[in-house]
Amino acid sequence: RIAPFVRLTDFLPPASRDGLLRDVLAAGERFAPARKRVNARIVRTARFDLDEPATRDVRSWFLPKLRAVLPEALWRLRMEDLDPRRIELKVTVYLHGGFFAAHRDADAPVASGNQVLSFVHYFHRAPRPFADGDLLLHDAGRAGGRPAGAFSRIEPLCGSIVFFPSECWHEITPVACGAEFGDGRFTVIGWVHGVRRRTGA
Repeated sequence: RIAPFVRLTDFLPPASRDGLLRDVLAAGERFAPARKRVNARIVRTARFDLDEPATRDVRSWFLPKLRAVLPEALWRLRMEDLDPRRIELKVTVYLHGGFFAAHRDADAPVASGNQVLSFVHYFHRAPRPFADGDLLLHDAGRAGGRPAGAFSRIEPLCGSIVFFPSECWHEITPVACGAEFGDGRFTVIGWVHGVRRRTGA
């Protein structure tokens, strides 16, 4: 079963992307190594996440823009019956060698609600100062829903946003870039928590 996804290009106008990058670069010392726990195990990763106080500043203006395109993404994914209850987000960076092993966001513990939809918005310096760092969305096929071997490779296009069901297995390929912090692969990632509405009698 091919993993579904929706990619919207030019999600943020250039001025907004430039402002986001400028603010994130200024907060470079506030990034810390990420730890992803799934079903009581730590998923291997080399990602850095912005601390919560600085992330709140991004959330205040990013979420309204996200909510504006969410109905289209849900419709294209045939998830229009989703009742969003909460949206969680993080600002992240992958530096040289950064990666994320295959995992499912839906397996992560959550405080409330169900983690149903994942998203990732890409932004970085121009021209792009890194190579690789692709998102691999694995097709489901083997017992237990583990990756089937085939996958869709999604390039991290600046300004784009990608939506996919949180039940999909995915990973990030290792990034190759220079030693400067600003050479990294920056993203705003997040998860929509909610329930599917009942239809019919």
